[in-house]
Amino acid sequence: MINKLNNKFLYTILYLVSLINLSLLNLFAKFLSNFSFLYRKAIVQNNITNAFPKSSDKQINVIVKKFYFYFFRMFFETIKMISADKSFYNKRIKFTNPELLEKYKKENKSVILMLGHHNNWEWSGHIISLLSKQQFICVYKKFSSKFFNNLMIKLRSKFGIKLVEMNDIIRFLYNDKSCKIIGLISDQNPNINTTKHWTSFFNQTVPVIDGGDKIARKMNYPVLYVNMTMIKSGYYNLTLEVLEENPSITQYGEIADKFIKRLEKKIIEEPNSYLWSHNRWKHKK
Repeated sequence: MINKLNNKFLYTILYLVSLINLSLLNLFAKFLSNFSFLYRKAIVQNNITNAFPKSSDKQINVIVKKFYFYFFRMFFETIKMISADKSFYNKRIKFTNPELLEKYKKENKSVILMLGHHNNWEWSGHIISLLSKQQFICVYKKFSSKFFNNLMIKLRSKFGIKLVEMNDIIRFLYNDKSCKIIGLISDQNPNINTTKHWTSFFNQTVPVIDGGDKIARKMNYPVLYVNMTMIKSGYYNLTLEVLEENPSITQYGEIADKFIKRLEKKIIEEPNSYLWSHNRWKHKK
């Protein structure tokens, strides 16, 4: 009973925060970025230093500082999803080539979208779902916190998006043969075992989630990269790029490698807007 009351109170607070103008929330994010030492500063500093070994200490510190502004902006942009309606996303995200999805719809082909933790990956699913005719399937990993897991399910499932937990996606795809869009965050740390694929990410060998690679090759679903670029705070461009048109002819790991290389290139273009606080390089081969 107490937990339910606490959760309801916390949700009410978050909802009220979501009603605040995003420009004001960005100012608060700027203020909070001055307290970067309170959250995983060592991991962030180490990740950026290892990713850009030729950069000077001054350049590294600039990226670190700008990252924390991005981090808190992302935090408030996620909270903003609680009260955001369709017009909010249509105003703030320019989806440059939805006709690519229309093409696959006409061909009755399901597609896989591969995303990284770059810019606002949460918002991208909403604008794609709003402007496409296919059912959008969001593959997600459970949060350890029951409250935040339920909250993110609620936020992500707005506007017709269907959520499928990552451990259930294979069974779901075998049972559902409809033409759909499958969104996968593909730069997370996988559970380590002997079957995982390893690749180079910023000159460091890392394990990668191979689910998208396996599904694409098995089902021969074309794979697209979601290229999201920040125009200014709270405004983005989104463009889909074909990573692999015919996955069935590829070898295991090829698609995962293509995704990681494309994501790395994107991060180099916008180094401040990647989730450097995630300990992506903790596993050693």
